[in-house]
Amino acid sequence: MKQLHNLISLGQIADIRSGFTFRGKIEELSKGNAFVVQIKDIRQRQDMTGVDLLDVKQMPQIQWDGRAKTLVTPNTVLLPARGGYFRAAYTGAETSALPVVASSQVILIRPRSAKVTAEFLCWSLNQPRMQRYLEDIASQGSSIPMLSTAAARALKLDIPSLATQHKILHLNRIWAQEQQLTRDLLNNRERMLQGMFLQLLKEKN
Repeated sequence: MKQLHNLISLGQIADIRSGFTFRGKIEELSKGNAFVVQIKDIRQRQDMTGVDLLDVKQMPQIQWDGRAKTLVTPNTVLLPARGGYFRAAYTGAETSALPVVASSQVILIRPRSAKVTAEFLCWSLNQPRMQRYLEDIASQGSSIPMLSTAAARALKLDIPSLATQHKILHLNRIWAQEQQLTRDLLNNRERMLQGMFLQLLKEKN
């Protein structure tokens, strides 16, 4: 990886741990006592919305009786750690009515330094250069791509000042909004064309 100016190990500025290890298959319920976050949920929400802010209220519910210290807290980055999909998401500052728990295939990263925000760490981890690096290290020594918490702690990130972080994130939000508008326009165009195709098929020659 190309060296930058303010590189610092992720483990120096954040607490890093794996999610909760469930015994057996996770049983999703229509109504439970906790929200659960799995890799498939992160990926689905990112594909649907195009943003990395995870609305935990949209996650599946389960019946959960684990310990409080294993819960996902606000302002936490969730990094998928298995299967080749490593795009990170993050939780906002708001708390949810139900507790939130992530599966053990997700690495939880919570900043412990006031000099960096969860949103910026998420943005940094999702940059193309870092995503390629995560893919490389996850593929070493295993038939199934997998990231460890030790590998996450050793990641080197460029951490600028908070003012610069806020500028970067502001631009990134504008870009995400533009992408969403483009997707909406394309979807509307597709629906219009489908209607025109059906109308043409109904016309008599």
